[in-house]
Amino acid sequence: MDKFLELEQVSKAFGGTRALSRVSFSVGQGLVHALVGENGAGKSTLMKILMGIHQPDEGRILLKGRPVSIANPVKARSLGFGIVFQEIELCPNLSIMENLFLGGELHHRGFMRFREMEKHAAEALNLLRLKLDPKTPVSELSVPQKQMVQIARAIIYKPDLLIFDEPTSALTADSVQHLFQAIKQLKQQKITVLYISHKLQEIFELADMVTVLRDGQHINTLPVSEVNEDKLVQMMVGRELELSARRGEVKPGEVRLRVESLSGRGFSKISFELRAGEVLGVAGLVGSGRSELVETIFGVLPVTEGRILLGAEDITRHSVAYRAGLGMALVPEDRQFAGIIFTMVLKQNLSLPGVVLGAREFGRLVISGARESKVACETMQKLRVVAGSPEAEMQSLSGGNQQKVVIGKWLLLKPSVFILDEPTRGIDVGAKAEIHKLIRELADQGRAVLVVSSELPELLALADRILVMREGRLMGEVCGERRCEQEIMRLAVAGVE
Repeated sequence: MDKFLELEQVSKAFGGTRALSRVSFSVGQGLVHALVGENGAGKSTLMKILMGIHQPDEGRILLKGRPVSIANPVKARSLGFGIVFQEIELCPNLSIMENLFLGGELHHRGFMRFREMEKHAAEALNLLRLKLDPKTPVSELSVPQKQMVQIARAIIYKPDLLIFDEPTSALTADSVQHLFQAIKQLKQQKITVLYISHKLQEIFELADMVTVLRDGQHINTLPVSEVNEDKLVQMMVGRELELSARRGEVKPGEVRLRVESLSGRGFSKISFELRAGEVLGVAGLVGSGRSELVETIFGVLPVTEGRILLGAEDITRHSVAYRAGLGMALVPEDRQFAGIIFTMVLKQNLSLPGVVLGAREFGRLVISGARESKVACETMQKLRVVAGSPEAEMQSLSGGNQQKVVIGKWLLLKPSVFILDEPTRGIDVGAKAEIHKLIRELADQGRAVLVVSSELPELLALADRILVMREGRLMGEVCGERRCEQEIMRLAVAGVE
């Protein structure tokens, strides 16, 4: 194996937190090399060092046997390094083409070469089988389309090393396959790929080699063919996890939520009941109306027809605050834009719903800082949120810990109906196991829980019943012995009862 990239004893600390400790491994030329580990293992720090965003405290990086200094992202690009970040970073007011070439526009004697840029943009989109006009404004794209445009932006510069950081967390199944095909084509062109993903099945489908990090340290680097999923998880977390065990049979209590012939943006004529002590799953392809349904139930989107009853009360026309005050909570699909306020520190994010609704824990007129810190510490301990203190900046937390904060801020209000939309998207297996355990505990305590997820094994492990949606309509319910991936996909794709 020709060594393309080598890391030797690379370390990095942020204040008193050591993100990387003497990490050493090499990456072969033209291979897909996976990098796995729990959130906080050091993966993102390592990638940011390679992209010149952070500088290592010690150690060195060799490119084709020669030491290199990567002072900034411009230097990284000049070395042939490109990256696709997990979070979408596009300018919505610009076109696809303008986003693809932002900061690297083609020009000649002061004039922009629009035709040439359009041509290259179309080629990059075609490689990803994305049937879009390069002149389309990004604001008109869906979340999966935006993510594919980010990937096209990285590909368009023809890098020698391309880093993918959780690229499929917002993609549809079709888009994922198109991405995988593109990566395999890049590999044929001898482009080296560093691939970060919490979805281990992707690692086994794509990667040649895998490196495991844990708590900032290098655990192992070995061929993917020499490891199975259980062994990989154990190396990542240092313990065995159970993610696939199904919840035992339960006897649901009274009806907590009733939806009657509900219609809204992206869905129509949906009816179901959710009972105390029950976990109800909602499945369907991206675009089936799942997120629009739960956002309408919570009051974020308007109802066009039908009714929503929380207990015996009709809340169809009431506000989000009113519904939350009655005991309904929603963990949104996109924690970055709808779940977290990054200008507020951790304890403020945790206490926000309670403060807004005037909960006794925080005071109705004057917020007690000491009480806020005490409640935050208790929640952090209960959910195992890893952070320096309740005053920690939200951007300093890993994705899994951010998600725990989004969940934790609602737990303080003790909701009777808890709705979670993609609760484990983009988080590691350890955090995922903890959130699964929490969901089961909420149901065991008599809460009514509604879970939307694109991961069918997750729904099968958590839910007592699963509603399947397709093109905005409820196509059927899967429960009991019929709970299997094939039955769910049959309804989601074909919609045949």
